[in-house]
Amino acid sequence: MEKSAVPMMILVWLLSLATISSYSMKPYHSSHVHRGHGLHHDHLYDRMTGGSDFVLKEDEGNLQEQSLSMDADDTRDVAALLSFRKALRSDPNGSLINWTVANSHNVCSWNGIFCRKRTKRVFAIILPGLGLQGAISPSLGNLSLLRTLNLSQNNLTGRIPTELGQLKALGVLDLSHNLLSGYIPKTLCNCTKLQSIRLSVNSLIGSIPTEFGRLVQLEQLRLSNNNLSGSIPTSLSNCTSLQRLSIGYNNLTGPIPSVLGLIRNLSVLYFEGNSLSGHIPPDISNCTQLQYIAFSHNSLSGKIPAELGLLQNLQYLYLQSNKLESTIPPSLGNCSSLQILFLGDNRALSGNIPPQFGHLRELGELSIYGPANISGLIPSEIGNCSNLVWLDLEYNRIQGSLPMSIFGLPLSTLSLVGNNMTGSIPEAIGNLSQITYLNLGENSFTGDIPKGLGKLGELTFLNLGTNKLSGRIPEEIAGLNNLGFPDSMEVLSAKSNNFFGTFPDSLAKCSKLQLLDLSKNEITGQLPGYLAALHELRVLSVGHNKLHGSVPSNITNLIKLQVLDLSNNKISGKIPSNLERLQGFKNIGSSKLTSNTLYEDLDIVIKGYEYTLTYVLSTNTILDMSSNNLMGEIPPTIGNLSSLRLLNLSSNRLEGRIPASLGVIYTLEQLDLAKNDLNGEIPQELSNISLLAYLNVSSNRLCGRIPLGTQFDTFNTSSFQGNQCLCGFPLQACNEEKNQTQNSIGGSVSEGWLNHLDQYISLPAVGFGVAIGFGGMISVMILWNKTRNWIVPPMTKSFFGLYKFPK
Repeated sequence: MEKSAVPMMILVWLLSLATISSYSMKPYHSSHVHRGHGLHHDHLYDRMTGGSDFVLKEDEGNLQEQSLSMDADDTRDVAALLSFRKALRSDPNGSLINWTVANSHNVCSWNGIFCRKRTKRVFAIILPGLGLQGAISPSLGNLSLLRTLNLSQNNLTGRIPTELGQLKALGVLDLSHNLLSGYIPKTLCNCTKLQSIRLSVNSLIGSIPTEFGRLVQLEQLRLSNNNLSGSIPTSLSNCTSLQRLSIGYNNLTGPIPSVLGLIRNLSVLYFEGNSLSGHIPPDISNCTQLQYIAFSHNSLSGKIPAELGLLQNLQYLYLQSNKLESTIPPSLGNCSSLQILFLGDNRALSGNIPPQFGHLRELGELSIYGPANISGLIPSEIGNCSNLVWLDLEYNRIQGSLPMSIFGLPLSTLSLVGNNMTGSIPEAIGNLSQITYLNLGENSFTGDIPKGLGKLGELTFLNLGTNKLSGRIPEEIAGLNNLGFPDSMEVLSAKSNNFFGTFPDSLAKCSKLQLLDLSKNEITGQLPGYLAALHELRVLSVGHNKLHGSVPSNITNLIKLQVLDLSNNKISGKIPSNLERLQGFKNIGSSKLTSNTLYEDLDIVIKGYEYTLTYVLSTNTILDMSSNNLMGEIPPTIGNLSSLRLLNLSSNRLEGRIPASLGVIYTLEQLDLAKNDLNGEIPQELSNISLLAYLNVSSNRLCGRIPLGTQFDTFNTSSFQGNQCLCGFPLQACNEEKNQTQNSIGGSVSEGWLNHLDQYISLPAVGFGVAIGFGGMISVMILWNKTRNWIVPPMTKSFFGLYKFPK
């Protein structure tokens, strides 16, 4: 075998392995974000079936023997290949360096080219993942014996040449993962030997050609992740050899054709992420070889067909995020091969979780997350699913207590947040030794935190918030063999309970902690000094407790901190002066969902309303020390927090001037300094903050003119009232303005025809008339002020920042 053949075969093999192994099967925690917009599912099936098809099986022998014919030449093929090479704008890796006229006598040695042993003609072009840029030359249509064309995972642009329809021998066409646009050429239906068409992950438009129904040998049709529209052609039912139909993440509409049930060899139906409507046809249960169904993220309605329970080979069933209704059919418990079952986000889905699910011994993931109306108890039979690692039933109406049977499962994720569950959290929860994500928030659990939580050494996310739990946090755990909280913990929320006592020393071990939310409890004592050693901490929320003492000066060691809520406590002393060390308030990150996003609800106060962030982005920067007993001045170093968005220092005993340095925090959207003892003027620099949507400096001792500026022109009197001598819009005019107005009026009266007015009319009569008119005007204004909110509702000021103010 020649040297050029071996590296290419190794390249094909390695690319196949890399493509298959680079996608994890593990879904996101509780965020229910689409998993790679279909790419996860695409490669999950490759793992099921053993890999991607780079060549036809009947041609594998030619691949092994190609070196015997690589010194041959065929001018009919050379010209086509050189034209293809010329149409490429870039070959960044030099993969086609030996594609030259000088080397045309040895075309079979060209990288990516495979020739037949006897005819010495090109039968395969395999060039995946080489970064090639440019258009696909129509000249490839002249390779009359071509069986495999694989140009996947490049940066090819332009249209798919209609000339490819001339390739009568073509069996595999793979142009997936490129930047191709335009329509799918109908001429491809002339390639009657096609067994695999892979055009996924491009920008193709138009409809799926009905002519594809002529391709009776077609086994795979993969068109997902494009911009295709129209309906699913019923003519595809003629493709009786079809095994995989992958058309997810397009803009397809209409129903799922029931005639697809005629394709008895189907093993994969991947329709996720379209706008399909209508019912799920029961006829697909005739496709008894089905292993994979993904109809999620559409607008399907009606019942889940009970006939799906006939699919004994079904391993993956994704029906989440539709409009399905009625109850979950117990017959799904007959799908003995089922490994993943996702039914969540179907608002009209109701009834109980069928106890028959306990028959699904291969089940690894069960997700029926809300909003939905699943009620009743968690069936104890779920404990028979001995392979279950993922149980997500959040935001339903599930009642009752935690069944003891689930604590013998190998769960890594258990999410029951947002239900109506009661009772205590059993000590047996400590048996979930593999669990990493535990979300029991927003229920009605009572009692103490069980000591068994201290055994969960792999736990990274724990939410016990918004329950009726009580006791200390959690001195019981700290006293159990000195286990303490697991040091792997990243998110800990126990907000809105009835916990009391001081901060547990065991929290000092949570060196990886990123979010700590203990707000709305009855916690006493001081902020512990060990908090400053939790260097990964991004969110610290302990508002609405009974904490006292001062803010630890070393809290500024938390350089990743981006949310600090100490509000509504009894904290005294001064605000730390070295605020510039808080780098988390200075780094402007992306507002998109990233790996830095914390998927945990966080209660914040905006414009006096409580609002819940459903996740914490890197751009959510909040500093709230309101309603405490803080004294002293606001440190000028606060202006170094250049990415701060919400600042609330209201209801304290702060004095001195408002720092002008606040005017350089251009990201600031809310500034609340009300109910303090601040004096001096409002800095003119604050008018430079174009994003400032809410300002409150009322009930201080401020004086002077209110700054003029775009945002200051939108604030009403409530932002400034209760000060000593503020003036200017929207309050009363300043004295110099009044004097200028009076001087202007006086000057105009001293001369002109007004001096001779008494010669023509009676001045006493005019005065009497003016008095009557003025009194009438005042009466109308008072009446309008009392009734305008009834006649015309007050306007809500628009806000264009990252946060959405409640109406």
